[in-house]
Amino acid sequence: MVRGSLSGGFAVKSLVLLLLRIALAALFFYAGAVKAGASQEFAMALLPFTFVPPQWTMPLALALAWTEILAAIMLLLPRIFPLGAALVGALCLLFIGVLSWALWNGIIVGCGCFGADDSPSAWKMLLAIGRDIILLGAAAAIVVLPRIGKNT
Repeated sequence: MVRGSLSGGFAVKSLVLLLLRIALAALFFYAGAVKAGASQEFAMALLPFTFVPPQWTMPLALALAWTEILAAIMLLLPRIFPLGAALVGALCLLFIGVLSWALWNGIIVGCGCFGADDSPSAWKMLLAIGRDIILLGAAAAIVVLPRIGKNT
């Protein structure tokens, strides 16, 4: 149990939770804003994924961008931050699955996570998958951390 107190009366657990929420919110807001601001380019990045019909790439690009922004906002709202963390976790699982599928099938693409990638590679895709696994862990911690030490 992580319970110590810091000056000002904040529990360490509460501070860690707040910092995780702010960091994930900032990251997902930035990523969503980049995608929303360059939706044409992001839609083009989705084209190599053969399971997405070409006519769906633009709506999908916009939906992903705005879902990331929505998740970021939800992470900052005290009453619904666990839903925001769950949405971030779901997005991370989606990204991990799609990038893993592409690698498995020999499709080398730039993930488009933070804008255009001029030189996609399998290594960069593996790094993106690793990053998404870490972000998934942070989202899970945001959901679980408030429950640690509670008598339910």
